[in-house]
Amino acid sequence: MFALEGIRVLDFGQFLAGPFGTMILADLGAEVIKVEPVRGDGMRMAGKPFLGCQRGKKDIAIDLKRPEGLDIAYKLVERADVVHHNMTKGTAERLKIGYETLKGIKPDIIYCNTWMYGEDGPLAYFGGLDPLAQAAGGLEYEAGPVHEGNPPLWCRFGMGDTTNAFQSVIAVLIALYHRQRTGEGQYVWSSLLNGGALCGSEGFVAKNGTAPPRAKLNKSQTGIHPLYRLYEAYEGWIQIAALKEAHWQALCAGIGRNDLLQDARYATAGARVEHRQELERELEAVFARRTAREWQNLLDGLDVPCEISVDTNDGETVLFDEDNVRQGLVTEYEHPILGRMRQFGHLINFSKTPGNIQGPPPLVGEHTDEIMKWLGYDGDTVAGLKADGVIYASDENYPWPW
Repeated sequence: MFALEGIRVLDFGQFLAGPFGTMILADLGAEVIKVEPVRGDGMRMAGKPFLGCQRGKKDIAIDLKRPEGLDIAYKLVERADVVHHNMTKGTAERLKIGYETLKGIKPDIIYCNTWMYGEDGPLAYFGGLDPLAQAAGGLEYEAGPVHEGNPPLWCRFGMGDTTNAFQSVIAVLIALYHRQRTGEGQYVWSSLLNGGALCGSEGFVAKNGTAPPRAKLNKSQTGIHPLYRLYEAYEGWIQIAALKEAHWQALCAGIGRNDLLQDARYATAGARVEHRQELERELEAVFARRTAREWQNLLDGLDVPCEISVDTNDGETVLFDEDNVRQGLVTEYEHPILGRMRQFGHLINFSKTPGNIQGPPPLVGEHTDEIMKWLGYDGDTVAGLKADGVIYASDENYPWPW
């Protein structure tokens, strides 16, 4: 039995911030039905970003603005446990799939909306994208770092999108547990801004208004401490995390610089922070003398935490790594148009109830016929709805858009 086997999720979301969360639910074994516009998800033509958040789902393409299409959606809601989307405020209500409406159809439904800024307040009606969450959360300012005279830096990885999505997964799981105990469904939400706040949560202000010193990124954007940063080697880069006193002493011995242990500027942890720039210059010169692999072999033997900074080669390095494959961090399947695909695999592991990666991202309406039959529609009715543009089903002759 899979972790979420028996749970059915309707995914009305588009782009990434909503659908990534439902993909994680699918990976945990839930049956996820992507309810897509007949024209396709707006992010399909972006290619890789779309493929990265849609695997394992069944797909039905419906025009929700048509009464017949809405009736199909309601029949799906009757059979669902969870409804999930990332529409802007008021959109779901205009489409007649808001929480109050769907609660009337399925009283114990769990309804999750992921927003840009949140449900209430002056920005509630605004949509948005991951860079806005990074900016509003102060992440770009810190990543610059602006305090070192650099401009703000946008991290290409969608941390607001994915963190928000994971928060929505947690919310849905807690709501399912609550429903199991009480029989009650409920409305839950997360936001990209919440995701940005979580990513910056190492900084805080105490009740009296004071704040402890926050670790600051250096000007070269390589680290927050002379012993907690990247160093460029003769070939490649090495990341060290040598914050314990034993690590510091082993590092100095390993690099042949025991003289640093006798230097008053570096005698204590506080002194090493105070004289950060001087110590970084010393270590930069040392690490430049050997390759990153040589440093890793040496420091691993001395129990100094370190790792080579891997060039992923657009993902190829990690997706074809034998250890990653063995540990289930990589999955592979056939896509009907794109052929064999590799993607990251299971992110959570269970001893008794494993997850279930259920296949590639679906085509638009790939499972429309199957789902319509399951809902009780006969062949003539389905054909008429297709001809009328209420639903769409991909086939071998017309699979676009994928």
